[in-house]
Amino acid sequence: MTSPGAIKTGGAILLLIASSLRLLFGDATQVFRSGDGHVALLELYTSEGCSSCPPAEAWFSSLKSNAFLWKRFVPVAFHVDYWNYLGWADPYSSADYSNRQRAYGNAWQKAGIYTPEFVLDGREWRSDSMEISSPSAGNYGSLSVTVTAGGKVGILYKTAIRPTTPFVAELALLGGGISSAVSSGENSGKTLHHDFLALVLIESALRASENGTYKTEITLPKHSSIPPQAIAIWIRDEQNQIPIQAAGGWLTPFKLESGASKDFKE
Repeated sequence: MTSPGAIKTGGAILLLIASSLRLLFGDATQVFRSGDGHVALLELYTSEGCSSCPPAEAWFSSLKSNAFLWKRFVPVAFHVDYWNYLGWADPYSSADYSNRQRAYGNAWQKAGIYTPEFVLDGREWRSDSMEISSPSAGNYGSLSVTVTAGGKVGILYKTAIRPTTPFVAELALLGGGISSAVSSGENSGKTLHHDFLALVLIESALRASENGTYKTEITLPKHSSIPPQAIAIWIRDEQNQIPIQAAGGWLTPFKLESGASKDFKE
């Protein structure tokens, strides 16, 4: 059973404890929609401790200029922690993200997982052309997400599907334009660059409403020193990790209230 509002975060992406700090969006409410067509979730499993990952991350960063970004696909990069023993602990890694990748591997009945690995709509994705195909036909429903200035996220999913188990919404805040100087391990001496990086992952069960609509509301956590650049949201079945529909987009920059502390410590 999914716990409403369950929060997962990378090891060094800390949720702020200080009560004096509150993060705000820009003044306007922001709305993100999938439309009626299918929007895919494209996941990258990567690590700063993996020497073969930087080219994959460079391609992932190039998606910022892709005309189909947010319209045909939503990208999320999850940093895993199972390479941390090689001499460099990835500050953005999380055991939760490693377990997420392992869950895919188990569902595919694969002997192991690896980095870099791409997952497109819950399926292992390898493409020589690295082109994301046109969305397939089907009844995926429509997803609408409203983010208020106070950090409340309203999620509304409308579909003709009658689920046998509850729908679950997953929400990732994404960092971008991040540079990391690696001083040891396989990438020693390199400066790595990250975009669409999962800073925090939150999941919440949807409740049924009228006329085939399902709703939930998520309160965004007080966050770390890395302000999110974008948001990604997708819907899945409670007992199935495969995304059904996704939406996302660039966020109005976060800003700190006047006088708020800027110390971020464990």
